[in-house]
Amino acid sequence: MTEAQIQMDADALDGAIRQTRGIDIERAAKAIMNWSITINVVASMGTFNTALVAMEQTYLQQFAALSMWFVLIYASAFVRPNLRLQFNPDLIAIVSFYVLAAISVLWTNLSLAAIMKSAALAITTFGALCLITRLDIDDIVKSITRGLFILVAASAFCAIFVPDIGVDHSWMHNGQWQGIFESKQTLGFVGAYLMFFAYYRKTAGQSWLPFLVTFLLASTCVLASGSRGAGAVALVACGLLFTSLGSVRCMKIYAVLPFVMCIMASVLILYFYVTGYDSIHLFDTTIDFTERTFIWQYAISHLDDAPLLGFGINGFWTTQSIYDYFEQNHGWVLDNYHSGYIAILMETGFLGFVLFSASVLLFSNKVLYLISSRSIDRFHCALIIGFSVLSFQTNFTETIFLRSTMFTSVLLLVFFLATCRPVSPEDPQLSRVGAE
Repeated sequence: MTEAQIQMDADALDGAIRQTRGIDIERAAKAIMNWSITINVVASMGTFNTALVAMEQTYLQQFAALSMWFVLIYASAFVRPNLRLQFNPDLIAIVSFYVLAAISVLWTNLSLAAIMKSAALAITTFGALCLITRLDIDDIVKSITRGLFILVAASAFCAIFVPDIGVDHSWMHNGQWQGIFESKQTLGFVGAYLMFFAYYRKTAGQSWLPFLVTFLLASTCVLASGSRGAGAVALVACGLLFTSLGSVRCMKIYAVLPFVMCIMASVLILYFYVTGYDSIHLFDTTIDFTERTFIWQYAISHLDDAPLLGFGINGFWTTQSIYDYFEQNHGWVLDNYHSGYIAILMETGFLGFVLFSASVLLFSNKVLYLISSRSIDRFHCALIIGFSVLSFQTNFTETIFLRSTMFTSVLLLVFFLATCRPVSPEDPQLSRVGAE
């Protein structure tokens, strides 16, 4: 064997070793990203009961969630991208909206809380970009489901064996489960999300036993918490997922529902703005959604104070006069809009609301295009549509949009970004959308 051949063999061996090390590093980085998602979900999906985490220490949950985003972003640098995003109007619109929301802190009172929320929103927006371009959607869902299961299992354990913590003993909700959370509503929505993701994993090939255990535990927590609305929304989302996988026509119809709900929210906002009513009057019936409409009308009544750009992120309820006036008139104040649509309008103004609505319209249009061109995996498409409908429905009565650290809030952006891909059906594995 000549010296040249020996050198060539040595170079080949060295290259193989380097390639193996690269694969091992990438595999380890993916594992770190997946587990950071699970820990993030556990830390960010709701405020823990004060018996577990003191009220003055709740910031530790946000710190843990943001730390996991830093870990995920750093680990993503060692993973090769598996999805290329295209700089089209849909990507420009959604990124522009989040940039506007983040910089809106500049026209608030620049309190520490507002600055921290703005910084967190910027970090999670970049983290969402790293997440969807580095990990497969099924791996993301698996990690999320694992985190939600931990929360629900811990809540059921507390409700059964530590009722002083796990059961709500207040006069309004006496006997209803709240698990490890501060409120029963949080447990209800966490359980609803777990029901949806568990059903998706079953449709994607998971065996029956883990599905039944997960789904039954989640639905038990939803029912025991008294969150009938959350359970109904979760079942509807599962129904959308089931029918989407059975009919492309249904999938196309569901793809436009997020934009339809934006229009419905706009009509509702216009109703309160024009009439000045603090509830919905339908014939002889008055609807206030457990007094949520009082908050909606009060917020909308201040829209003229900052119509174009809004009050900025975290800038409305932190205005002392606004906070105090509501408390004086109602005897309570929740520091929460209880509507994601109104949160967008009040914090980013008419400009932000139009930009958000435009991004939703472009999202729906892009999904229809991806379906028609068979450029997206059918299961992933059904998941994205179902989760989007679940999120947009929830935001009618809860504030999920613009939650800077809640993982399911960031996940909506992740799924929006997942559709901002080039339309080129080159991979036959992506053609499972098919035609009827």
